[in-house]
Amino acid sequence: MRARRLLVVAAVVAGASLLTACAVGGDGGAGGAGGGGANSGGTVSAEPSTGPTGTDATGSPESSTTPPAAGPDAAVGGSALTIGVAPARVDVPAIGLSEPLIDLGIAADGAMEVPTDADDVGWFTGGGRPGGRGPTVVAAHVDSATGPAVFARLDEVVVGDEVTLTDVEGGTVAYVVTEVVDVPKAEFPTARVFGAQPTDQLRLITCGGVFDRGSGHYDQNRVVFAEPVG
Repeated sequence: MRARRLLVVAAVVAGASLLTACAVGGDGGAGGAGGGGANSGGTVSAEPSTGPTGTDATGSPESSTTPPAAGPDAAVGGSALTIGVAPARVDVPAIGLSEPLIDLGIAADGAMEVPTDADDVGWFTGGGRPGGRGPTVVAAHVDSATGPAVFARLDEVVVGDEVTLTDVEGGTVAYVVTEVVDVPKAEFPTARVFGAQPTDQLRLITCGGVFDRGSGHYDQNRVVFAEPVG
């Protein structure tokens, strides 16, 4: 049980860092109106390292650290039913997205890592897994210095759309979107996004709102909430 508590604390810390940093490597103007992405390689941020006008952003990639060793429910039952299986791919047919997933751990500053490549989609290894308890958290960029990135169309996802996670063993879990929110970074619902849950859930995260040239960050996060179909 202690291992689970430590994991939940790590997830909440990572989430808190996401809402304050949110820096993606990219051109805020190139990724589409109102978009935002996950940090271009380092800590959980979702905004471009180069703003719409070429202004450098504050969120630069940082070296990663080893993520928590215990799975989300390793101390509670220890079965595949509660732990789930690591995801390997995400599909969102409504926006034509079908991408492999890379692992995202926790960086040295306590923030969640984000993909170094604007075309990569990652999942937070310190959170839940498909088929198990708790939220599987998936993050990616909305744009880059050269144009739209892999989550450029996340703003088109609506309630009722389906998202499928394929795990490393070839199994699949289909989710249905139940809510889509755009939240100011200062009001990011960290506990709700990253906190422990008794059921299998899914979150897709990127940036949103308006790109602030002064700070080099978008002012909001877009969060897609989903639950297993049926």
